[in-house]
Amino acid sequence: MKTFTWDIDASSGETTAHSVNKVQFGDGYEQVSSFGINNKRKTWQCSRQDYKTIVDDIYNFLGSTQAVEPFYFQPIKTEQGFTVRLVGEVSRQKIGGDVWKISFNLEQAFI
Repeated sequence: MKTFTWDIDASSGETTAHSVNKVQFGDGYEQVSSFGINNKRKTWQCSRQDYKTIVDDIYNFLGSTQAVEPFYFQPIKTEQGFTVRLVGEVSRQKIGGDVWKISFNLEQAFI
């Protein structure tokens, strides 16, 4: 399995969502249960501003997965990493000179 080896910018963020089944009755009573065994999924909104060669390396790595192949991701080096896949678009923006910014989203993959 491939590994995402670059650090991401401090402005990148994590979102955690829980999938649940919910049944609500007419009197307001509701019953909630877990939807599947992996009902907690993390997503990351990532960016990295760096020299164009680094941004191009990240762009090519993400492109090589074709948003299908999962890879290992450890955004916080003091915490356990996990398997993710690319979701949606990858954008590159020229900041100035040889400095570029890349932005992309990752979603936890259970394999």
